[in-house]
Amino acid sequence: MNSKWTLALSFGAGVWLPLGATAQSGPPQWQIEARPTTPPTFEVVPTPETPPQWQAGPEPSGDRPWQPATSEELAQPVLPPVAEQAPRPVIAEEPQYRIPPLMRPPTRLFNLETANILPEQTLELRGGIRNYDPEVAGGGGGLQIFYGSIDYAINHRLQVSFSGNYYDDPLGRLVNGLQPDLQFGAIAGGFKYQVHRGKNLSVAVAGSLEAVRLRSSNFLFTPAAAPTGTWTVAASLQVPLTYTFNPQLQWHFTPNLTYFPATINGGANFYDTNVNFGTGISWQPHPRFNLFADVNMPVGPGGNAVRSSDGAIVNLPVWSAGVRFLVNPSVSIDLAATNAFGITPASRTLAFLPGADQVGIMAGLSYTPNMGPDFAPPFLPSFRSGPRQPLTDRDRQLLLNGLTLTSPSTLDPGMLYLRGNSGTTGTGFQVGFGLAYDAQLTVAIEQWERGRTLIENINYSGNLQLGLAAKLRFLDQAQGDPFSFAFQGSFNRGIEQGGGASRSLGGLELAFMYEPTKNVALLLNPKLGILTPAQKVVGGVGIGLNVEVVRNLQFIAEATPVFGQTGVYSAGLRYVVPQWGLGIDLYGSTAVGSSIPNSGLIGQESPGVGVNLHWLFGGSR
Repeated sequence: MNSKWTLALSFGAGVWLPLGATAQSGPPQWQIEARPTTPPTFEVVPTPETPPQWQAGPEPSGDRPWQPATSEELAQPVLPPVAEQAPRPVIAEEPQYRIPPLMRPPTRLFNLETANILPEQTLELRGGIRNYDPEVAGGGGGLQIFYGSIDYAINHRLQVSFSGNYYDDPLGRLVNGLQPDLQFGAIAGGFKYQVHRGKNLSVAVAGSLEAVRLRSSNFLFTPAAAPTGTWTVAASLQVPLTYTFNPQLQWHFTPNLTYFPATINGGANFYDTNVNFGTGISWQPHPRFNLFADVNMPVGPGGNAVRSSDGAIVNLPVWSAGVRFLVNPSVSIDLAATNAFGITPASRTLAFLPGADQVGIMAGLSYTPNMGPDFAPPFLPSFRSGPRQPLTDRDRQLLLNGLTLTSPSTLDPGMLYLRGNSGTTGTGFQVGFGLAYDAQLTVAIEQWERGRTLIENINYSGNLQLGLAAKLRFLDQAQGDPFSFAFQGSFNRGIEQGGGASRSLGGLELAFMYEPTKNVALLLNPKLGILTPAQKVVGGVGIGLNVEVVRNLQFIAEATPVFGQTGVYSAGLRYVVPQWGLGIDLYGSTAVGSSIPNSGLIGQESPGVGVNLHWLFGGSR
């Protein structure tokens, strides 16, 4: 074979033999091409029937030399790479609280019903006093009207109510040249049904049936000069309409019909049936602050006011304007100026007697207990930011008032406090209850010590006093404020005369406390007392020191200089076991009493000694 055929056969074998091998089915063959200057590379020659399989070989190890993958290794499934995911951040959401009833649009202004309804199964309590300044000296407790009401929403449409007011004093102005002695009390049961609730307009129907107790003299509501009394019936029917401009601003229009008898006490003129048109506005510029104003205009055929010159029944406008401030989401203080007489649905259309130009000051509380679906968690327990700090043993000691000074501390919600005192500084009993954080109600009864008291020309000797006080706290050092501060308003009525005349005492107090160390508390207690019936105002500034000398044993010293009068001074020891809630005081004082609120303004002729017992239930620890 010549060289040409040898070259041709060699070329044909070099080309066709690899192609023939490639045409056969089988696993891919790994070809290693070694190059001196580069690391080994791997090439896969796939067959036409089998798509290329890409799989990394195992990492070289000490017991296996580096070599191509076997057919068994190539047969393993190829898993796609899984990217690692970073953990998702957890976002803490702010709790969404339910809106408490007192932060919602009002169901009633001071003298006007609205078409709004309380949330389902919610209870609202109101109570307070209206005070009118007499031009002619009255008697008893002065010119005060005491009032209270309870409203309960059976469901989201129907609300029922119970209300009452009471007045028992000679009028502060003459009627037809005489000064009548008037007693007027009303108790009412009522309802309100919301017939329509739209985006802007709501409409309701409300009514009441009322029992009225009336006693009068000097030809006012009686044909004789002698006092004459009787019971009668009153009623009302109202159709409130409320238009909502926005969630903070509402306008109210309330046509209403009131019924009183045309005559009473054997023929004397009375108010009779009357048609009235009332309107008002409610504005909430801040979640804790509301402004209310309303006016009611009677048109007849009866009347709603008594003319001073001749005692005739006439029609005059009745109005009110004031503010509501929320100390706590469940408690508000209501302050207003008004010329209205009552607060029941029928009597709130009447003007204070006589005329309609006398302006009284109204002060009261509104309270919604934590009940019903609206108070299911999460609800807003207070306006403080962050969690509340539990009470320490020292905090629980300072929940108690001083010997004659008022502490700014208030009982926790549901907390109950019992106190009894005896000795030659009065004998009495006091009950305190925590309505909510920063709000406390106290009721007391006490027989003041006999002897000449030190208020000029006023003798409280031996009086049996019934007292009521409301304390509202605005700052609390235990919760991080720089000091503690509270306001207390009280009214004490003489219900039984002792050695002196039966007197009443209204009180306004500011209570400050600063704790420079955990064992020392400094107190400042400015206070005013309004002594009736002479409307004499007595003021003083109490200062006090409370030191825990050893565990649970406190030394207390207090002094209250009274402007223009002799001051009141007290000192003693108090032992309290916070774990049991029990405490005892042994002290000396020149005060006539210690259980009745604001009794520390009134001193007695000689100092006395007394014992107080304390019992505290509940509260955080």
